Amino acid sequence: MKLRHFMGLCLFIVLITGIGQSADPKDDIRELKLRDWEPRSKMVTKTTVVEKPLYPVVDMHNHLGGGKDRLTPEVVNRYLTEMNEAGVQTVVNLDGGWGDRLKETLAALDQAHPGRFLTYALINFDGIDDEDWGEREAKRLEEGFKLGAKGLKFHKSFGLQYRYKNGKLMQVDDPKLEPVWEMCAKHQRPVLIHIADPSAFFDPLDRFNERWHELNSNPGWLFYGDKFPKRQDLLDQLHRVIAKHPKTTFINTHFGNNAEDLADVADKLDKYPNMFIDIDARISELGRQPYATRKFFLKYQDRIMFGTDTTPKRDAYRIYYRFLETDDEYFDCSASHHRQGFWNIYGIYLPKDVLDKVYRKNAERILYGLKKSDSPADSAPKELAVLPTDDFEVTGDGSAKAWSKANWEPLHRREAEGLPYETRIKLLYSTKGLYVLMDATDKKITATIKEDFQDLWTEDVFEVFLWPDERDPVYFEYEISPLNAELPILVPNMEGKFLGWRPWHYDGGRKIRKATSTNGGIPKSGEAVEGWKAEVFIPFALLNPLRNVPPKAGTRWRANFYRVDYDDGKKTSWDWARVGNDFHEYKKFGTLVFK
Repeated sequence: MKLRHFMGLCLFIVLITGIGQSADPKDDIRELKLRDWEPRSKMVTKTTVVEKPLYPVVDMHNHLGGGKDRLTPEVVNRYLTEMNEAGVQTVVNLDGGWGDRLKETLAALDQAHPGRFLTYALINFDGIDDEDWGEREAKRLEEGFKLGAKGLKFHKSFGLQYRYKNGKLMQVDDPKLEPVWEMCAKHQRPVLIHIADPSAFFDPLDRFNERWHELNSNPGWLFYGDKFPKRQDLLDQLHRVIAKHPKTTFINTHFGNNAEDLADVADKLDKYPNMFIDIDARISELGRQPYATRKFFLKYQDRIMFGTDTTPKRDAYRIYYRFLETDDEYFDCSASHHRQGFWNIYGIYLPKDVLDKVYRKNAERILYGLKKSDSPADSAPKELAVLPTDDFEVTGDGSAKAWSKANWEPLHRREAEGLPYETRIKLLYSTKGLYVLMDATDKKITATIKEDFQDLWTEDVFEVFLWPDERDPVYFEYEISPLNAELPILVPNMEGKFLGWRPWHYDGGRKIRKATSTNGGIPKSGEAVEGWKAEVFIPFALLNPLRNVPPKAGTRWRANFYRVDYDDGKKTSWDWARVGNDFHEYKKFGTLVFK
């Protein structure tokens, strides 16, 4: 009997213990720790991969390190590989330092790879109590400029960390720095300056802090408390310096050091014409206010520059391109820098002319030592999206409704003194072939050739070059004149030796459908017109046996488009992707991306 009672008691204890274990709070999802919360969005949205930017990029805010021990040839080559893959023309390295370190950094980057790197100097804050410290650093900085430093960088520790022996912080507008600001103006070198940090970094680390996860993982980034200055005080100090030195160019990093308050940044840009901003490490802030951000970029398009604050990585750059170039919604941007708050961002789909300024033109105008590109067409890597369509009739005037879904793409004049005409194209594709529409302004039809398969390039002509597969040095060329004469040829190009081959069995489903029309006149040699159009359908069956044909969604072809005009006896030509003297420089063709 006693044994039975004992066994019952043991069973009861086991049951109670089991119940207790199953109710352990650590296994209760309702007790999840905030640091362990990693939500995944269930939104189903469009994803656009922008492998290379519309124009070559100048990354004006990066930290590549300094000195020969850090910048070995292997390290620098890794940087260059990532830059090349991401379409980055130049990177500004802000880690030059001074003295021997600066010399070694310039040798490893700027001198070894001209045009790919620009190195900035730093100030040495040792000895700030000395009366001549400011003059001494200004002279040291001048020596750095003479060595080849392209500007001066101030890290955020300035205003937060450097103290006099009496414990007082050196303020951003400390009078001892007057010689430094004036030295930059004297040598026309910009000052790139990082003051303070995101607003949340100056708030208590409590349940209200929107950057709790980031600050909890990096407690050294929190600047809240009596031992730190107020964030607004730091910004005010900086703006007093900018106002006092109008001949010195200041580039305020991280979107004016205040990406959370676009109205305040706009106010400062309006007040200080010598102030510029970059976007580095702040698309997480800008992308969550896309409407205001896009309006800001459009209004201040001449004052904003591209930067990343991230060691060159192709995937990081591509997040920036996606933000600037697309209208993608609610996507994770942490790969661009690191996780900065638990929110996603939206693209701001900037116009091409604004992108050109942000990516490179503003930097070329403001930065010292950066070569200016000659025109938008010269060095921009051309890429054109080709949308799908159902087949339609080719009429020569582009009147088919399908064309409304395609955007016009300009061709650029190749000669500085050429005729002031404009040329533009549209493309679509079906399962059967490629549609091309060309629209050109003109004053006179000078073409005379009416027969097909003649030397059309010697007169007014529009030309299409298609290179479907880069593994083979063989491409398709098509020429059409205002008089509707055509020349389709296949061109093997063996290291610059090439000759066109006419198609065989050029009929039925292999024959090109084509038509031309004129504006303000009739398509007749010698007639005055306002312009002409060419509309063609190139069947994929004609391109056999070229590889990578037919294309499907995601397929990439190399291609180029040209126009030649001979009004008044003058030859003027236009191209889409800039080539040299020969239209057959096929390795310089642009890229068609089939959607």
